[in-house]
Amino acid sequence: MLKFRIVAAFILLVSASCSTPAQAQNSAQIKQNNSLVQSQPTREQILNACVQNQAETLPNPFTDVPSNHWAYKAVLTMYYCGAYREATAPALIQELLESPQTN
Repeated sequence: MLKFRIVAAFILLVSASCSTPAQAQNSAQIKQNNSLVQSQPTREQILNACVQNQAETLPNPFTDVPSNHWAYKAVLTMYYCGAYREATAPALIQELLESPQTN
């Protein structure tokens, strides 16, 4: 009887999760206060913000990290600049700024 209840609970959970999949929020359209989010910053804006250690001045791509969160700056720095931003040589940053952008 216990095995039957476990199997039934498993089937119920699987069917419930399959029938209502999670939907991603479109961060390009919706922000917490329902206003339009700024468009994606340019490569120059991102590189300059990373060099100046001001990634928090760039648009927030996450709806679940408010600007008053204690890790806001760290989250945006990781998103835009990556983990090794201080290891990037200034000459490489200048080269990136001057090189044509490829998509």
